[in-house]
Amino acid sequence: MPRKPEIGNVQLSPSRPLKKSDRNGYVLKFYCPIRQKRIRKSCGTRDRREARKVLRECRERLLNGDYVVSGGAITAVQAAAEPMVVVSAAMVHTANENSLKTWDECYQKYRHYKTSRSKTDSFKHSRSRLGIAEKIFQGYFDDRGVTEPILVKDVMTLEMIEYMQERLLEGDECRYDRRSPNTVNSMTASVMAFVRFCAKRDWIDRVPDIESLAVDEVMKGRPITGDEFDQMLRCTASVVGEQQADSWKLALRVLWFSGFRVGDLVDFCWDDDRHIRPIWSDRDSVHPTINVPSSQKNGRIQEIPMLPGLEDLLLSIPACERVGWISNPKPLHHPIKPDASWFQPATDDLMSLVKQYSNLSIASACGVSERTVRNWLAKAKIRRKHEFKRRTGAIPVDVVSDAQSRAARKSGSTQGACTERLTKERVSRVIALIGKEANIVVRQEDERTGVRLKYASAHDIRRGCARRLINSGVSAETLKVVMRHADFATTEKHYGAMRSAQAAAAEVRQKLSANATSDALVGGLMGGQKET
Repeated sequence: MPRKPEIGNVQLSPSRPLKKSDRNGYVLKFYCPIRQKRIRKSCGTRDRREARKVLRECRERLLNGDYVVSGGAITAVQAAAEPMVVVSAAMVHTANENSLKTWDECYQKYRHYKTSRSKTDSFKHSRSRLGIAEKIFQGYFDDRGVTEPILVKDVMTLEMIEYMQERLLEGDECRYDRRSPNTVNSMTASVMAFVRFCAKRDWIDRVPDIESLAVDEVMKGRPITGDEFDQMLRCTASVVGEQQADSWKLALRVLWFSGFRVGDLVDFCWDDDRHIRPIWSDRDSVHPTINVPSSQKNGRIQEIPMLPGLEDLLLSIPACERVGWISNPKPLHHPIKPDASWFQPATDDLMSLVKQYSNLSIASACGVSERTVRNWLAKAKIRRKHEFKRRTGAIPVDVVSDAQSRAARKSGSTQGACTERLTKERVSRVIALIGKEANIVVRQEDERTGVRLKYASAHDIRRGCARRLINSGVSAETLKVVMRHADFATTEKHYGAMRSAQAAAAEVRQKLSANATSDALVGGLMGGQKET
């Protein structure tokens, strides 16, 4: 943590005799109690002895308060020559108040500011990332015995933000052991937006010049092939159940033939102008399109071409069913086995357990997943000071038995079937489970770089659509429109929209077939027309 500024700690720069190249003369560096930051002021002389006298007088005026009363004059001569600047107590109080702004105060004002100026989903991710950063900073001070609230001026420094980057890479406040550099850069960008917000309001002195982490690859997965997509369809029933399989297969096919994001999939309906919907025409010369409202990711109203595969899929649906949502995956039903042994500890027991044991240890003792434990903590509003990143061992049997007996005496609650429509986050997780069941690996694990094993997801299906289009000869401009990107470089970078080797080889062979002739190479060099 940076040390507190010392009033009266004045330094002379340079600390050597002046050279001809030193045009500015001697300068004093010190902490200004009026501006609440370190500043530089000229001594007004090139004589080293006179500059030292100015230094001693400036230090004395800082300590006895004459500097503040005179409005920032470092000598009595300057105070007499310049007009008196009256520094009111309110001005000094405001400056001191800004330097003591807590993280929570600034965050609440930032949240109020961004709520009316950004999309709900975008700022939701930003809030989550700022919450993780706050936990990391809080853990840093807790480990050093600091109990006061976090001040923004203490954590919005180059050293602290670099420390945050290191902890994010190590997987702090994450369900995985490590984070990728891409994820850390994205989370750091959200924190730096908050830092710039504070700097504009003079709550901190300056914005640290933080460097992004080096990344080797932007695309987190790869485009899946048609055979791999068919394998996902075959494994759908084993993941979601036979009764729900048809609705999920329709959702997968819509993704495959449209190139939608998951958010577009759950927002795709037949006849509501407020949502993404197909537009049909009675004229044969007019092709069907898709209307995308401004609620999408880029905030623009767009009309994009409907791909032929999606058109055939929608026309195959009976006319009587073309109302409401086009894709509406049914919730998964997980029956509880009669011999299942699990329990949810009471709130008091949960609070005592999190002080000594990690979420994994608690999950193992209660017979649930680690994510379930995190949901329990969130509902009970229990916040860890820092997450365990080591094995805390098994919880003693007697402690588990006592917690289980107290949980059994609580009032029980019945579990009912889910009737609400699934969110895009839930749909994305289920599709990822289908990709895992199909054993379609889109990224191999690498222990050296901390890259995790990744199975096919909904976004890999979107990547597959982009790859199919460009291999079919679709132009970059058209592909950009279908993918709804502002620049084709985004499509190429994040979706691997480059022609495959087989498609390129087929074009080369077609251009250089045996029936083609070349006047420039054959006739021009050999003196006549010959077959290539």
